[in-house]
Amino acid sequence: MRIGIDARFLTHPQAGGFKTYTQNLVAALSQADQDNEYRLYVDREPSAPLSYGPNFQVRVVAGTLPLVDMVWREQVGLPRRASCDRLDLFHATSLTAPLRLPCPAVVTIHDMLWRRDLPSHPALNKHAIMDWYYRHVPERAARTAGAVVTVSQSARDSIVRGLGLPPERVHVTHEAAGPRFRPVADADALARVRLKYDLPGPFLLAMGSADPRKNVAGLLRAYAALPPARQELCPLAVVWANPHLAPSLADLAATLGVGARLRFLQGVEDADLVLLYNAATLFVFPSHHEGFGLPLLEAMACGTPVVAADNSSLPEIAGDAALLIDSHDDAALTAALARALADPDLRADMAAKGRAQAARFSWARCARDTVAVYREVACGR
Repeated sequence: MRIGIDARFLTHPQAGGFKTYTQNLVAALSQADQDNEYRLYVDREPSAPLSYGPNFQVRVVAGTLPLVDMVWREQVGLPRRASCDRLDLFHATSLTAPLRLPCPAVVTIHDMLWRRDLPSHPALNKHAIMDWYYRHVPERAARTAGAVVTVSQSARDSIVRGLGLPPERVHVTHEAAGPRFRPVADADALARVRLKYDLPGPFLLAMGSADPRKNVAGLLRAYAALPPARQELCPLAVVWANPHLAPSLADLAATLGVGARLRFLQGVEDADLVLLYNAATLFVFPSHHEGFGLPLLEAMACGTPVVAADNSSLPEIAGDAALLIDSHDDAALTAALARALADPDLRADMAAKGRAQAARFSWARCARDTVAVYREVACGR
């Protein structure tokens, strides 16, 4: 079987969920599947060679029209390439997909956050057009695809309910923490990362992005309610994937009186992120919604105790290894932080359970489950 994959995020400089998913899935497929042929379609020349094995070929399908380059690539360039390459199946890994293909398709949809009300006609600028495209095309892609792949049972339920798809057409292939996320015993390396980011002692670690649903504001309010002595002993470090909201949240921290104990970390490299997880006393993930919640799993794989929200996919991923709270209840989050920080035995138990829970997920299994979906769709089932 010859399988094409829209792998444009392999060559994108922007970090994030689509890139992490595509990188890890393709790498795992190269290890798990030597029987099928793969064509990886990127949208620009790689800055370094991409080598996955003899049954993998990388091809550039670039967007060439101003304003709508990505739309043209997806709806015109990729179908043409699929026809020339005589694909048996096409996998769109990043929510949208070509709507007219010469072969069956599989589309990955991580969650339903894209489905919001829109104006009927977008403004004639790239941002507005792409916003409209990303909110309308996924539904059509899901309905025309042979199967939809998603990353959690919670996301599957919302896709089936939200799009009215037959449940048997939506398949769960769980993500996993990458192999670099593991306990680190190198005390010197941990000391260096503490020094680099001005974190000399215990600290809380969290993630921020351009999306308010990460609920950094709620975390700041909960942190500010901790006793001042606890705050002094344990500053809060927020790693920003996108710092768009950082200035307004810095203002909130100042208003709450915790600005001096807040560390905003930007441009954190992957190697440093592993060390930060390992060095942190607690990882806090109070998001209002997650299709999967990969940082939670990364922290647990590193042996870091986790306090997280109890909504969407997070209980499914965390199991019994984390303290779970209502993301809208700041007082509950304060209480959970205080409890975990005061009890080293609880943290040790959470760390052990977290490592065991994280080990239940693997990219190898994700790849095997994905290939099984490919076979079902190619066979017309």
